[in-house]
Amino acid sequence: MRDTQHTMELIVLGSSASFPAAGDACSGYLIRHGATEILLDCGSGVLSNLLAETELSRLSAIVITHFHPDHYIDLVPMRYGLRYGTGDQMRPRLFVPPGGAAVLERIGSGLRNSPSFFSASFEVTEYDPDHSLVIDDLTLRFQRTTHDEPAWAVAIDSAAGDAGRFVYTSDTRNCPELEAFARGAGLLLCEATYPSAAFDLPSDNHLTSGQAGELARAAGVAGLVLTHFWPSFERAQFRAGAEAVFKGPVELAEPGLRLRIRAEMATRSDTLVVS
Repeated sequence: MRDTQHTMELIVLGSSASFPAAGDACSGYLIRHGATEILLDCGSGVLSNLLAETELSRLSAIVITHFHPDHYIDLVPMRYGLRYGTGDQMRPRLFVPPGGAAVLERIGSGLRNSPSFFSASFEVTEYDPDHSLVIDDLTLRFQRTTHDEPAWAVAIDSAAGDAGRFVYTSDTRNCPELEAFARGAGLLLCEATYPSAAFDLPSDNHLTSGQAGELARAAGVAGLVLTHFWPSFERAQFRAGAEAVFKGPVELAEPGLRLRIRAEMATRSDTLVVS
């Protein structure tokens, strides 16, 4: 039975960067608070895991943080399911970053010579990162990160103040603004694409797990979940870097990980305790 009172829950649907590791998917996270369900990002492999957890008709909204394919590409098969699936027709609310509607039109034109490829099946709205976005009983706020593609971190609070604050970094380099944005969060879901700067890294466009730990410590968050792992690294390598600098609880995201966040206490649905 779902816990529908005084609880916000994070359900990880995918945690890989760029391409999914075996048994994983790329970025995708379901936030549930009572009857409200928000899908944050929808990378490769996420749709299958989402449908194992809920139905598209239950989604209150889909929110895309930026337009790298590992954060949105499963909108394509979702669109086909919406357009040609049986049952009642629905148009889920799809919130995209500034300029995102034009990006979707270009993708639709490239895929099917159809600028309305997405807008015919989704209710597409560009969010204004300078203002909060209210989706049912949850309030979302945004912070620009320092990724090479314009990307937005997301903070989620319950409108009634009955659940702990959740912050998702999306993709980012070191970003001083994120420290203030994440300050005091009950749970920080932070990208940690590489385990350590000691490796020959393919890009400086992301955080290491040590940098994620430093962000969590500086922001004073209660609990940290690392995600967006480069698939060629062993997952166990990531934990050590974060735990060396952040002394709160650290979890590694993986499909099926469930974390509950309450105003007074948050617990892992199956152990992480944050407040």
